[in-house]
Amino acid sequence: MNRLPLAFRKDRSHGSPFSLVTRRQADVLFAWFLLLPALLVLVLVMFGPIVNAVKLSFQDYTLRTRNDPAWNNFENYIDLYESGEIQLYFENTLIFVTAVVVLQFVLAMVIALLIGNDLPTRNAFRSLFLMPWTIPSVVTALVWLLLFQPEYGLVNHILDVLGVMDRNTQWVQNPKLAMPAVIIVSVWRQLPIVLVMLVAGLQTIPVELVEAARIDGANAIRVFRHIKLPFLAPIIYTSLLLAIIRNFQMFTLIYNLTAGGPLKRTMTLALATHMEAFRRFDMGKGAAIGVIWLIVLILITLVFNWLNSRSEIE
Repeated sequence: MNRLPLAFRKDRSHGSPFSLVTRRQADVLFAWFLLLPALLVLVLVMFGPIVNAVKLSFQDYTLRTRNDPAWNNFENYIDLYESGEIQLYFENTLIFVTAVVVLQFVLAMVIALLIGNDLPTRNAFRSLFLMPWTIPSVVTALVWLLLFQPEYGLVNHILDVLGVMDRNTQWVQNPKLAMPAVIIVSVWRQLPIVLVMLVAGLQTIPVELVEAARIDGANAIRVFRHIKLPFLAPIIYTSLLLAIIRNFQMFTLIYNLTAGGPLKRTMTLALATHMEAFRRFDMGKGAAIGVIWLIVLILITLVFNWLNSRSEIE
């Protein structure tokens, strides 16, 4: 009798409907009851707009048809594909995201390994490298537009002195240099957040393991590969995934630097969604680009999760 659930022992004689519910089950039901309002708000705030965007992508929703949008099936997606626009937007986005994520990760790793050591001025270096992250994106874009200015910009002046490039070189107006310019600014702006995460990860590595490896004759490369890198693996995974998502969503910097030009060479999925929906007032086609953008991000997240789970099993 003492082994019976508490709720069963109390309510058995009264025939209560809760007589067969254990204490643990009752706690779980009560927890779900408390979480229900938050889950409803989450569904309304997060999934409601997504469902509405997916529905909108299958409609002819423009200024002309906004009062009575017609269902046009996959017409928006077909137009994007046949015009070649979606391929261009996806290619630009892929180039931008890949370059920015790789460059900022490599630079952040090198800097983290340098300032993570017992340098006398490491705190000053950390504060210095955090400065770009404290500057608003709009201000960052305006400052770099002045630096890239062809006549009196500092970038052209330095490159001209070094003999690398002509002093009057156009950057954001040049179809070949606009994307590199945007990548440079984005790496400069986002490097600190990756750097902070890697430095924090390096500080969690037990010093005893590193010292023991060095006593055994391991050089810096072996210490990094066999000790530091395994400890940093979860942080590297998280920082890379967040960086990919963040750069897929990058809008402010690119819009203020080039507005997607010249000749759509810097037109990413984020900018294309804005341009179609709020410049050309084609909400249906803008929503279609947004849905494609969402599907790509979901696939990338699933692949990252699969690779991370596979590495943990190994």
